[in-house]
Amino acid sequence: MKNQIKKNYSLLAQIQQKVLFELGDNLVLGFGWEEFNNNVIANLKVIKKCEGNALEQNCLPKYKDLHTASGCPAFSTDSIYNNATVYIIADGEILIPYNNDWRSLWLVDVNGLKGPNKGGYDLFEVRLDLSSKKLEYLSNGCINRAEGGLDNFNNIDNW
Repeated sequence: MKNQIKKNYSLLAQIQQKVLFELGDNLVLGFGWEEFNNNVIANLKVIKKCEGNALEQNCLPKYKDLHTASGCPAFSTDSIYNNATVYIIADGEILIPYNNDWRSLWLVDVNGLKGPNKGGYDLFEVRLDLSSKKLEYLSNGCINRAEGGLDNFNNIDNW
């Protein structure tokens, strides 16, 4: 699992850094994220896109420990399974953008439909930290409240 997380981090970090370079430093909270996220998606090898009813279309597994907080309503169970746009990339990883016009925040399932399909273990909230320009993998973000999960990519060796 650690290797899958590292591989996913490397892929997304390279693409996001490329897009940041191309777009310049014009991103601020609430501005420019739709273009940024659309460019990230355009640089991925998307093999399947599900717009709504992702669970029914077999784009998503049923997740364990998928909790929601009021801060991220678009990551509620109903929204993820029935309303979200879900991208499956060539190696089977699943990406779900939060809201393209607000910030760079994604749900990422690093091993796709394979188990354990559990928040904080193979499903992470991934965001671009605007101040450091680095990705953060969070198990304790808006949705992933799992105990013992990966709090940030920096502590992956302790996970």
